[in-house]
Amino acid sequence: MRRPWVLFAAVSIVATAYDQRHNARDQLIDSGDARSVILVVSDGLRWQEVFFGADSAILFGDPSTLGGNADAVRRKYWRTSVSERRSALMPFVWGTIARDGQLLGNRTLASRVQVTNGMKFSYPGYNEMLVGTPDSRIDRNDYGPNPNVTVFEWLNERREFHERVAAFGTWEVFRDIFNVERSGIHIYTNGAKPHDSVVQSAVLPYLRDKKPRALFIGYAETDDWGHEGRYDRFLDAAHAVDQYISQVWAAVQSDPQYRGKTTLIFTADHGRGRTAADWTDHGKDVPGAEESFIVEIGPDVRPRGELRNTSHPLGTIAGATASAVRLTYRVKKAAAEERVR
Repeated sequence: MRRPWVLFAAVSIVATAYDQRHNARDQLIDSGDARSVILVVSDGLRWQEVFFGADSAILFGDPSTLGGNADAVRRKYWRTSVSERRSALMPFVWGTIARDGQLLGNRTLASRVQVTNGMKFSYPGYNEMLVGTPDSRIDRNDYGPNPNVTVFEWLNERREFHERVAAFGTWEVFRDIFNVERSGIHIYTNGAKPHDSVVQSAVLPYLRDKKPRALFIGYAETDDWGHEGRYDRFLDAAHAVDQYISQVWAAVQSDPQYRGKTTLIFTADHGRGRTAADWTDHGKDVPGAEESFIVEIGPDVRPRGELRNTSHPLGTIAGATASAVRLTYRVKKAAAEERVR
């Protein structure tokens, strides 16, 4: 019979070796050239506002869309030149990212980012974006748990990313989109009418304290105010998202783990109508709602500003998310087979 102190010593040695291995693993993950990625989505934000600023046809059209305060809204967002106008709306995008990153989706430059799922609303758009390909089965927002594996779930399955993947958003449906029960990804939703500031107040301390290596942030007030026909608040929401991205990027640059090793990607799950008559809407019958954009900045993103003559489906983002952490993403074979049955 072994003496208790011998057994205790053996267990202690094993436990110490286990801790050392895992501490070494964590140090390896967090040191050197380990990459991280942050994907930001502003639900239903049009490429027109991103690249041109406030739309004159709406801003100087029906005053009811400006909440009875047309003069103040126009003073805040209207400028005579496109460059001044878009900078007034999104100063971080047109300052830092336009200088140090890339912007895709300005259709006047023959740069297209295209939603290909045919539905042109949120759940199908998020699935396409996060999985890398559309799924015709997902034809409503209350579809339920996603049968497909998103790139974030795919990352979370990898040892070096496990429990270092998280998603934040205002929409409860994100729990289904990321299939939280299967994926095990940390999901935060506030379960109320979209309030992006609540999400932002949760994101920043999580980023600081938990150090995720793959982070999704979904803001929703652009879509909410768009549907309500309040262009003043739609513009305010877009302006706030620009500020939120700026805050996230500042947090990244102030942290040695992230600085110089983190890519930020900014996009929308769908577009909206192109005119003053239909800008409030999206869906399969709304021309223009299939038009989106991709903005990115990071250590492996060449600083080229606005790109010309490019064409990308929204599903490009899944691969770009993996590429940002120097991995090659493939749609899981099982998920692909399910879609063709």
